[in-house]
Amino acid sequence: MGTTTLAKGSKLRAPIAELRPTQITVGMLHVKRKMQTTRRQPEDRLEAFFDKHRIHVVVGPQHVLWVVDHHHWVRAWHELGFEIIPVFVRKDLSDRSEDEFWEYMLRRHQVHPYDEHGQRQPLSALPRSVAGMRDDPYRSLEAFARIAGGYRRVKQAYPDFKWADFFRREIRGPMGNTECFAYALALAVKAARSPKARGLPGYIGK
Repeated sequence: MGTTTLAKGSKLRAPIAELRPTQITVGMLHVKRKMQTTRRQPEDRLEAFFDKHRIHVVVGPQHVLWVVDHHHWVRAWHELGFEIIPVFVRKDLSDRSEDEFWEYMLRRHQVHPYDEHGQRQPLSALPRSVAGMRDDPYRSLEAFARIAGGYRRVKQAYPDFKWADFFRREIRGPMGNTECFAYALALAVKAARSPKARGLPGYIGK
């Protein structure tokens, strides 16, 4: 990346291999859906599609690019074999010390180091690459429950994790095949509309 300071809002292209996640998990079924969406794009519209879903990053010390939004998109594009993708710079904190950087990230809710069991982990547990993010099926469940009308998309810090943790408490697995996931999804939509979910971001109710 060099040493040049990048202005907020800068748009550039970066190697996926150099991007660092700020989350430990993704929902791989949700990733596969985004892979299918990407495959359906006509060749002459692919660049516009990438630009629409440009990966949001924060520039950290040593000019490391930390992904702060669209983790599922970047993992999908990695799985499809794309090597260079467009990114959008939300903030350049390359002049901060490591401690100052992480203090900022935690204070602004820009990092979420929770594992596939919903347990908080040290920052050192964050994957060193996009490929290192682990599957949490409850993150797929919350995504598909929202798509199915269980709750609304809202602008708030980590609503997807809050819903995933709710479903983790309410719905038991397994979800390892299509039939099991479909059954869990039906239960998730019902639970999301129930009074138990009142207070969660995007709650619709009956």
